[in-house]
Amino acid sequence: MAAFLRAFGAVVLACGLVLAAVAGWSLARDTRFHEVAAAYGRHPEHALFQAEYLAAAVRHYGLLAVLVLGLVGGSALGGMLLALGEILRRLSPR
Repeated sequence: MAAFLRAFGAVVLACGLVLAAVAGWSLARDTRFHEVAAAYGRHPEHALFQAEYLAAAVRHYGLLAVLVLGLVGGSALGGMLLALGEILRRLSPR
């Protein structure tokens, strides 16, 4: 069980970091949001600009949330599983 928890913790940690890296890369390449935000800033009362901005903002801030959750969640959950596996390894009789 201890070996499984340590392996699973390493997989969770790696998946969280990969997910965060992909989200960060996509976030860095998201130029559409900045273009739409600039257009919305020039015409905030226009309904088409508002709708376009909201659609771009959902994607942009969703990527930001995935980045943060991938880093924090993957690191925290993976670290806890690794630590629990190590604790169980030390407590198990040899």
